Amino acid sequence: MKLTARSRLLLVLALAILSLCLSVSSASDWDTEREERGGQSAGRQGEGEQEQGRYSSSGRPYHYGEESFKYRTTTRHGRFRVLERFTHELLRDSPVGDRRVAVLEAAPRAFLQPSHYDADEVFYVREGEGVVVMLWKGKRQSFCVREGDVMVIPAGATVYSANTHDSRWFRVVMLLNPVSTPGRFGEFFPVGSGERQESFFGAFSDDILQASFNARKEEVEKVFEESSEGEITQAPEEQIRALSKSCSSSRGSGSGSRSEQDFKPTSIASKKPRYSNNHGRLSEITGDECPHLRRLDMEVGLANITRGSMMAMSYSTRATKIAVVVEGNGYFEMACPHMSGSSSRRSERRREREQEHGSEQERRERQEREHEQSSEEERRREREQGQREGGQKSRGYRQVGANIKEGSVIVLPAAHPATFVAGGDGNLAVLCFGVGAERDEKVFLTGKNSPLRQLVEEDEAARKLVFGERAQEAEKLVRGQSDDVFVRGPRQRQSGVADM
Repeated sequence: MKLTARSRLLLVLALAILSLCLSVSSASDWDTEREERGGQSAGRQGEGEQEQGRYSSSGRPYHYGEESFKYRTTTRHGRFRVLERFTHELLRDSPVGDRRVAVLEAAPRAFLQPSHYDADEVFYVREGEGVVVMLWKGKRQSFCVREGDVMVIPAGATVYSANTHDSRWFRVVMLLNPVSTPGRFGEFFPVGSGERQESFFGAFSDDILQASFNARKEEVEKVFEESSEGEITQAPEEQIRALSKSCSSSRGSGSGSRSEQDFKPTSIASKKPRYSNNHGRLSEITGDECPHLRRLDMEVGLANITRGSMMAMSYSTRATKIAVVVEGNGYFEMACPHMSGSSSRRSERRREREQEHGSEQERRERQEREHEQSSEEERRREREQGQREGGQKSRGYRQVGANIKEGSVIVLPAAHPATFVAGGDGNLAVLCFGVGAERDEKVFLTGKNSPLRQLVEEDEAARKLVFGERAQEAEKLVRGQSDDVFVRGPRQRQSGVADM
């Protein structure tokens, strides 16, 4: 049968539509299969993945996920990203309100161009190894750093560095304390590379540059404005080796006094833990051990929580903690008196419904707007209730909680009781930058040194006044936890898992 031109065109269109339908069907089948595989895989993960479904809320304003970071630099040789500012009313006027969290990642054999910040920097090497060269007060100091090291770089110091490993990435978590503009910091490069990276010398007039260097304008521009290939570049192996040879491999002892000129890195990972048992360990570097941390009124801690275990509920008396998850997953909970307690459950159910539609960014912005509105409404109700009750205010606490994973950032204000729980598929490592750490103490609410146990065991009169007829039950209760600082997690206790 001979087909007309129109018939052939219709046949081609029909075949194209059929092919498209088959492709969509195949893709749909593949997506379904992938989801099923993912579900089976999640089931095999066990407790760790189950924990990740514990919270539907964002935990704002105290919890920040990876979506809260913005990239300032991203190339095939490295990346630099910075967490958004702590602008919420509960944080912006706090000790951490002006601090900024940042993450630097450099590829094997990458070189980072010389620069300086208008901010003090405290950094922790999360992975890999490298060399850091600091030009400060007329001296050149070179340091070998590796995973687990903590180091302080003062504002204004010119620094350049390199990843000295031939296959592993070099990853650093840092806390920046801006010194010129609250909450904002700048990085200043003397050597530029055209549009991607300008030299700060280019902001000066030709007359000033020529007089400063005693050279012609063209000579200055050629050296400083057109030399570099970018902020993070690939370096030849022989040059990396040469940088490594010049660096000092010695580290601060982590104990005893150190000189104000001693910028050597300290290995927090290899320090003797301040607390340790089968469920975890906690190591710290304080201002007593590092004068540069004392000058910044800071301390640095690293908590490693064993799979399925938890850190006992505790609070810091003065320091506000910025916690960064550097390994594993799990969740955290905290009691906050500054947020509405009466609407928390309703808000959680509403957020669960909202998860079915809308982007994460839109959902987060909507949550923040609704929280602002609910907070204002709650404050209005509290004022009215206070007036009715002659100034008496109802005391309530809201549970703030969120699933956490590698890269999550959590803010723990001073005096707020909180806990971290490790997931069931691996250990949870949390790095803590303590701000306002002078005279800070950690108070654990369970265990032999808890204030409640002291009250019950050492003050009979107070025990009877506080608990009344329940005094004997209270005494039994506070003695029930035999571990300190790190204890069995909820799932371990439910399943009757013995101490490891």
